[in-house]
Amino acid sequence: MSAPIILTLAFLLFLILGVPVAVSIGLAAVAGMIVAGIPLSYVVQAAYSAVNDFLIIAVPMFVLAGVLMEKGGLTQRLIAFSRTLVGRSPGGLASVTIVACTFFAAISGSGPATAAAIGSIMIPTMIKEGYHKSFAAAITSNAGGIGVVIPPSIPMIIYGITAEVSITGLFIAGVIPGLMLAVALTAVSRYISARRGYAVANPEGRSLKRIGAAAWEARWALLAPVIILGGIYTGIFTVTEASVVAVLYALFVGIFIYRTITLPGFIDSMSYAVRLTGVVLFVLVSGRLLGRVLTIFQVPQEFSAFMIATFEDPVVLVLLIIALLIFVGMWMETLTQLIILTPLLLPVAVSAGIDPIQFGIMFVIACEIGYSTPPLGVNLFVASEISNETVERVSKAALPLIAAEIVVLLLVTFIPQLSLFLPRLMGLVQ
Repeated sequence: MSAPIILTLAFLLFLILGVPVAVSIGLAAVAGMIVAGIPLSYVVQAAYSAVNDFLIIAVPMFVLAGVLMEKGGLTQRLIAFSRTLVGRSPGGLASVTIVACTFFAAISGSGPATAAAIGSIMIPTMIKEGYHKSFAAAITSNAGGIGVVIPPSIPMIIYGITAEVSITGLFIAGVIPGLMLAVALTAVSRYISARRGYAVANPEGRSLKRIGAAAWEARWALLAPVIILGGIYTGIFTVTEASVVAVLYALFVGIFIYRTITLPGFIDSMSYAVRLTGVVLFVLVSGRLLGRVLTIFQVPQEFSAFMIATFEDPVVLVLLIIALLIFVGMWMETLTQLIILTPLLLPVAVSAGIDPIQFGIMFVIACEIGYSTPPLGVNLFVASEISNETVERVSKAALPLIAAEIVVLLLVTFIPQLSLFLPRLMGLVQ
């Protein structure tokens, strides 16, 4: 029996036995290496190469920055500012949730973190104002996913490392698609809210005076993405340096401006960032090991050749890739999905005429959809826990929102300029 077959069977067996996915990946790769006679010392080499990357420092730093900014009181001020922007629009609280998630996404880089930070405030508020629990949770779940499309984005960093493409280019490319997702979710939520007669967010309506006052109150929160992303885009500092600047900024605002970050709160934030980073690094090591073993067995090359030969029409090929990304995203954790599928699908996408950066944005949007689709939608469980509603009901309420996100994914796929215009404008893509 060939090594790739042994690898596949071992992976499935470990999953059936209930072994965590990241561990199953690593053990299956080791099983394939043993059958193929590859020295086990290769495991150490692959593990070291996976974590020996300066860019990885950005992962724990952006996670820590997001947590510190939430503890520092920036979340509440972003929500208050979002209320003034939405005004008397139908179902305004749903729109406030989406707008607030979009702002917070430019700080956190994480979908679940965005859903938890905004949802912990907005879901109880929406329920109190008469929103159905499942709809309030669904809005938060889907809007929270914008956190991985609007830069900075942890999945974009992982994809950039795996695909060896410019992370700065990915960040810039994600701006327009991220805003498109926010607009699409807002349009659908307003339509549903108008039909159900949900309350407005701000009965006093919009006015420049109120918006200006709220913006001034939230100025430190609004300034965060300007400093972080502006510094990256203008070349003042790299992505990694920007992550450290984000942490320092969060500490400065939380300690000296709002005075809400205490020593116990800081320790809790550090602990959370360390735990999440440990998971990310473990997935990176397992994924890098699997990728190296698959490359030795020529699996990516053979898979790419098979797909290209079987589906000659580029449109059909691209649609099949999208369907595969969405389907796998329902069952697999985001970082694991990026590590496993990038080396397999990127060559196929490039052969169909898709730029690697454009494919990265497509991939991340598919991951964003995966956050709100069962059975493994992380944001679903976060929103379900906050709303005290079943995952099944939240999933059903999220279907119209997921459909809107799929439409955005198709637009980004077949209109390359939506993701490549800004990177090309800045000379990062030919």
